Amino acid sequence: MSIDISDIAEKNRLYAIHLATCNDIVIYKNSVYEIANVRENEPFKTVDFWRNISLSAEILLKACLLKHHVVFFKKRANYEYGEKVVSLKNLWLEKTLKELEIDYVAQINTGTVSTAIRSAQNKLFEKISLDPQKAKLISEMFYIIIRTRRNRNSHFFFPNQSFINITEVEMLFLPLLNLLQNIYELKIIYNNRI
Repeated sequence: MSIDISDIAEKNRLYAIHLATCNDIVIYKNSVYEIANVRENEPFKTVDFWRNISLSAEILLKACLLKHHVVFFKKRANYEYGEKVVSLKNLWLEKTLKELEIDYVAQINTGTVSTAIRSAQNKLFEKISLDPQKAKLISEMFYIIIRTRRNRNSHFFFPNQSFINITEVEMLFLPLLNLLQNIYELKIIYNNRI
């Protein structure tokens, strides 16, 4: 049996929305991320929020790369097990899977957020003619998140990370998520398909 991942970009965009909004600190309405009515959260839930919103930005970036036909993943060797993978309705993705000799879901290595950023810098931003200032801003915001939130909150609990800094959410995460959402929504025709 094979898993059809033709719509994997959209599934990841939806998952990014879920992660960004699941702690009720950010809402997503009319294709825009906004701050919600934030209340005091217990420390573990606050750290969950920082991890979730950081991961949301990474997943949305990867969804943008897929939507705009930029390969950022590689084949993971020695993972020939589980369900096979196909892309019946996304010819670009099917061709990419064949070129990388990926036959199983387990063989797909999506890499780190740093490798995704490099793929965006090297291919995506130019491909979609993104304003160079916006491209630079996206990269800088990701590097701030990597240094201040992403890795700290993913692998260990630090009590000093357990409060909501609304300014950080409004000045860093919301602009980044909204820029990425705008990139995702760009209508560009690739091989007679949007």
